[in-house]
Amino acid sequence: MPINETTSLYWNLDRESVWNSFVTETDSNQSGVTTGTPQGIAPLVSPHMLKIFRLLIDFLLMNGLSLFGCISNIVNIVVYLNMGLADTTAINILALSAFDLLACATTLTHGVSDNPFMAGWRLPSGAPLRELAFAVLIVYYLSVTCSAWVTALLSLERCLCIVLPLKVKTLVTAKRTALLIAAMVAYQLVFLCLMFIHTGPPYAPSPTTMDRKVYLFYSYSIPSALCFLVIFTSTIFLVYNLKSHRNEAWLKTATGPSSTNAAVANRNAKKEQKAIRLVFAICSLFLVCFAPNAIMFLVTALIVPDLEIYDAYLGSLLQLIFMFCTLCQTVSSSVNIFVYYLLSSNFSAVLKRFFCGRKSDVKLTRPQTVFP
Repeated sequence: MPINETTSLYWNLDRESVWNSFVTETDSNQSGVTTGTPQGIAPLVSPHMLKIFRLLIDFLLMNGLSLFGCISNIVNIVVYLNMGLADTTAINILALSAFDLLACATTLTHGVSDNPFMAGWRLPSGAPLRELAFAVLIVYYLSVTCSAWVTALLSLERCLCIVLPLKVKTLVTAKRTALLIAAMVAYQLVFLCLMFIHTGPPYAPSPTTMDRKVYLFYSYSIPSALCFLVIFTSTIFLVYNLKSHRNEAWLKTATGPSSTNAAVANRNAKKEQKAIRLVFAICSLFLVCFAPNAIMFLVTALIVPDLEIYDAYLGSLLQLIFMFCTLCQTVSSSVNIFVYYLLSSNFSAVLKRFFCGRKSDVKLTRPQTVFP
């Protein structure tokens, strides 16, 4: 079918055959079971409504957010590289921006390759373009997991700054932080290779489909759930310290009673408070956007393990929920630039100077830290 004919049918809401071909996806799934709704069982969410939601969420919102996320994370990477990486927090945020960029890029690739406007397109190998959408999904899940790990590491580092302020500089060094992030990436790459080599292409029926689910469970579901718990606990701890002003009292005691040291203590206390606020904002954004996915993990993995998207009655609802969860994760990967700009004067100064050619009153010194 020509592309222009496919596009025109896609927009024709009266052509039920086009709706069913796009929504119910009657192609065989990994287990060889057709995904179409059996006769006599009406899905909870009708194919017509699911089609509309896919158009709004998958095609419009997801692609737009993913494109913005790619641009914003490239800006984040450029700015933090320009600021310098002597600070461990800067290393973590740079890694977070890189993983968020990968997550947005894979989401955008999936959205472009799996939409009715390109239904007739093929890869250079002759395979349908839609196969690329299945392949990038695995990379997406692993990149989102790395983002969760780095966010958890960022929150734990800030908690250590509060609990062990005199030892944190020796415990958490730039080299150790980089090695820990590299270990996370290596862990994810192992599962990425297993899912492409051991189980075969993700879009092809395979007797090892269950192995692929196990790999995703240990590389995505379990790490993401643990990171969510760590970030949730750390965020509560940060909120408590923001209200108690314990850091300011400690800094004043540590610097001595003289007026000069008191001024230094006040300045350092304000700097520490800004650092906590920035990390708190990053963690809060992650928790809000990842909460739907964490709830779905509890429901599908622990409460109703047999629930799948191929379920005749609830499968369409599950697809809609997964769309919403992915949209929330895309928001988390895309909008961190606003947090950095509003809560880090160094970031905003470099951004204005580098991209807008504007000079800022904030003077940056090397080695530059994330927080003024």
